[in-house]
Amino acid sequence: MREAMTKQEVIQAIERKGDHVRVPLFMCKWWGDGLAAKYGQETLDAIAAKYPDDIVGAFYQDPGEALSPNGNPRYRWGFKDYTGKETHSIGQLCVLMDEWSEFDRFKADFPNPNEPGAFDGVKRAVDNAGGRYVLGAWWKLFHERFWSIRGMENLMYDYYDAMDELKELGWLLVEYYKAIVDRFVDAGVDGIFTSDDLGHQQGPMMSPAVFKELYLPLYKEIISYVHSKGLHFFLHSCGDNTLLMDDLIEAGLDVFHPIQVGCMDFHKTAATYGDRLSFLAGVDVQHLLPEGSTEQVRAGIAEMVRAIYTPKGGLLLAAGNGIMPDTPLENIDAMLDAVTNAV
Repeated sequence: MREAMTKQEVIQAIERKGDHVRVPLFMCKWWGDGLAAKYGQETLDAIAAKYPDDIVGAFYQDPGEALSPNGNPRYRWGFKDYTGKETHSIGQLCVLMDEWSEFDRFKADFPNPNEPGAFDGVKRAVDNAGGRYVLGAWWKLFHERFWSIRGMENLMYDYYDAMDELKELGWLLVEYYKAIVDRFVDAGVDGIFTSDDLGHQQGPMMSPAVFKELYLPLYKEIISYVHSKGLHFFLHSCGDNTLLMDDLIEAGLDVFHPIQVGCMDFHKTAATYGDRLSFLAGVDVQHLLPEGSTEQVRAGIAEMVRAIYTPKGGLLLAAGNGIMPDTPLENIDAMLDAVTNAV
């Protein structure tokens, strides 16, 4: 079994200050919906046990959407009864705020970042990390959070019809996230990992001008705050983010995930931005893993490593997203073996 990297080795890789550093692994065993049902959780656990992660993910219990995840009914982003409400995002969510006329009511019911018990799991993860690097994590930062509150169609109009309201909501989120970061700091994490799917297959979800006006100041503020606490900032963003990369670097982003294969060219991305940014490069779960042979899986990973890796660091490896149930089990094992022995 490969020995997990030390926290200092991971930091050197993130900061590109090492000397022939190994490649840290995080979320390579990102089991997608339906994978356990197909192969059995015991089978997946047995595979996972052979390939320890170098980074521990510690997710706090963030507020629910329409319903609370705990015994406090107010610990949710929603603020009213959503029974029978039409859903979106593959039927997983419903629009939480239909009209901006409800904004005052929404703000009055904002979730409490100091919710009791929300960080119990984080504390356990830190205690059991064995000295490894720990990422405090949650899903949905700004664009994704707006999307879950307003729904995608409404949000696309809001970028032009309700920019002032979005800015106000964005700064409320910044203050909420600062309180969350403080709780992660108290728990003893080393970095922050969150998500904002800013891209679709061929470009960003919003114009670069909208990103600069709305999102860039928010990103600068929260990343600066994270850095002030001595932590790194990791961002997951699917799709083609090429037109936003300079802005994300300006905001202070430390690590970008996943450089989605089929949307972004990892050779060009690494060559253009690799001196200013590190990459949690994601193995392609859309085509390579489910459709390729084990030899093609290994070759694809080797090509990605050659394109991005430098002896001083800058490369970490993960699955690009959740591994889907149409993926052959032997390909999962081949992928994990390949990333484990990447350098």
